[in-house]
Amino acid sequence: MTIPLTALPVAGIDRLSVNSKSDVSGRTQEVSMAKGYWVSVYPAISDPESLTAYNKLARPAVQAGGGRTLSRGGRVVAHEAGITQRVVLVEFDSFELAVAAYESEAYQKALVALPDGVQRDFRIVEGID
Repeated sequence: MTIPLTALPVAGIDRLSVNSKSDVSGRTQEVSMAKGYWVSVYPAISDPESLTAYNKLARPAVQAGGGRTLSRGGRVVAHEAGITQRVVLVEFDSFELAVAAYESEAYQKALVALPDGVQRDFRIVEGID
């Protein structure tokens, strides 16, 4: 994600952006932020239908946080110690947004609805670019 530079009405400051950096001339440049990803792997789901309540709450919470679901329970080919059960991949414009979405009140309510019969390995990871 590239954050646009904006003019500020402050004497001596021409432009500023979140995560900006200055070049050798002192001018501020735009800086790209690495995307953030939620990676969920479900080693065991005793009752797939029981995920319905969680999904009804989680989907709008993720969208409100800027998340885009890239993969949800599709085909998986596992190698080595991989797990072929359900895998979910969600992309955010930054790692910070991914963390904030997880910590949001709306997503915390969704987690309460996650059924007891579901084992989940969940990670928030930072992309390279």
